Amino acid sequence: PPCPRSLLMDATTKATVERIPLLRTRAGPRDGEKWTERLKEELLALLQFVEINKQAGNDWFRIESNEKGTRWFGKCWHYHNSVKYEFDVQFDIPVTYPTNAPEIELPELDGKTAKMYRCAIVHPCTHL
Repeated sequence: PPCPRSLLMDATTKATVERIPLLRTRAGPRDGEKWTERLKEELLALLQFVEINKQAGNDWFRIESNEKGTRWFGKCWHYHNSVKYEFDVQFDIPVTYPTNAPEIELPELDGKTAKMYRCAIVHPCTHL
């Protein structure tokens, strides 16, 4: 189905995305050397995204992975009314990646909002 209008990019978002290197290797965790190449591409894109955010004063997360790049974890934060709210963030790369996206988890919010379900996984239909 076509992308809902609410998911289309504004000009600022589009300009940011255009500065991030494209991922050219189609591979997942089961694809051996191809996964290693994909992971390098992912890390370069992630580093560029973090740098763009820092330059724009929009630093909002820290993340790292296990050695295989299949388990990611870190912190994300948000400021509201001059108060910083910080949360653990984690996700696993599905074996069917990149066909299927990871489910992002914020464990501290488990059951605290309608926007979360099943183990504090961010529910894309409610958030986007």
